[in-house]
Amino acid sequence: MASQNRRTPGARNFAQEQRNITAPPDSKTDKATNSIPRTSSRETTATGSSQDRWNVVRLYKSVESRSKSKLTQTPLFQLKKAHDREHADAIAKGLIADPDKPRQLDEAIKPTGTCQDMCPEYERVGRIVQKDVWKEEWDPARLPEKVVDEKRMVKKFRRAAAGLEEQLPSDLRPPPILQKTVDYLFNNLINEKPALRSIHHFVWDRTRAIRNDFSIQQLTRLPDVRIAIDCYERIARFHILSLHQLAQSDKPYDTYDAYQEREQLDRTFLSLMQYYDDNRHIYQAPNEAEFRAYCILFQIQDPDLDFGDTLQALPSNISQDPRVRTAFELYVAAANVRVSQNVLKLRRSCLTVEANWARFWSLVQSTSTSYLMGCVAEIYFTVIRKTALVELCRAYYRGGKVKVEDWTLNKLVDTLAFDDESEAQTFCDQHGFTLAEGEDGASYLDLTS
Repeated sequence: MASQNRRTPGARNFAQEQRNITAPPDSKTDKATNSIPRTSSRETTATGSSQDRWNVVRLYKSVESRSKSKLTQTPLFQLKKAHDREHADAIAKGLIADPDKPRQLDEAIKPTGTCQDMCPEYERVGRIVQKDVWKEEWDPARLPEKVVDEKRMVKKFRRAAAGLEEQLPSDLRPPPILQKTVDYLFNNLINEKPALRSIHHFVWDRTRAIRNDFSIQQLTRLPDVRIAIDCYERIARFHILSLHQLAQSDKPYDTYDAYQEREQLDRTFLSLMQYYDDNRHIYQAPNEAEFRAYCILFQIQDPDLDFGDTLQALPSNISQDPRVRTAFELYVAAANVRVSQNVLKLRRSCLTVEANWARFWSLVQSTSTSYLMGCVAEIYFTVIRKTALVELCRAYYRGGKVKVEDWTLNKLVDTLAFDDESEAQTFCDQHGFTLAEGEDGASYLDLTS
């Protein structure tokens, strides 16, 4: 289907659908109740106020070329020294692992975050000095001047690398602060923007950092687990909606990569399913069925997946949930479309495959398939359509120059649920299928090419 005019899962703008990120589909409220988390009073202890720290940055730049004795007196240098002392103290107290003393896996230390801000103080100052402050973190009232608003700064994702020291407790945000950060990103920041593309990269990176903070802390306490599941669910909805809203012929912005979007959704699902499974004895997540359905649809392209054992291992209220059953039916219909047909039975079996196409598209467009379920299924529309056309060519090809004009462009639109003939023709051109013109002037799929 065309990215801008889909009848499935529906043509809706981002403002209408962003609610799917912040709350479950059945939520009764659309109103964001969480304001931007305020920075803690600790901000002013080492480096002064936000404006003072901005002056610190200028001071740092002004003394770079001066003697080291003056540099060591700057608040920035003092903060670095304090951070180093905290690192040594945390190792001594067993709060983080000592890199010089390897441990067994069962002896691994689980750090507990103490940062009370959306972005740790040490990172804030470092990024200001390095001019690594994103425009979303500038003061909205002073954008031309690019003035930093530390209350708007959110921790960046930091990739693990050899030689990179372990994060300190003060660098890690505890679950309540992570939840406040998710609230800020989805309830406040996204609502400030007219379109998802204008804020997507920032939210994509910051939610990745949120998941990393959760992962490092290896949470097991029930209150923390509940918060983690809530945040992971909302982040998953963000990635699902992004895959639909940003599915355009042209990149929505230069660095956007749909493959990376799918990769992060996959990792979010893996962690979320593990939270469900590992904590089922203490917590029954109310939205589990919704996300189990998304996971089934997300694996449509895996032909060897066996859901039998998976579904049987789930509680009946999950495995028998209408959303899970619909997702499974969609998976089966799509899998049948992708089954290679025996050459001697191609023409006869094509009727069965065609029925599966109809079943798949009918389910996608039915009321039993939610908007976000449709968005997940849409990821595989291209591969399903392409496979269907390949099967058509194999089933109807008669050899020689005998023309088979059965599959007109109009029939392709109806069978493969394109929006119109223009979209169907563009799809055929892009994927190497040739169209010819019949005597009546109607375009048809040329099976002799």
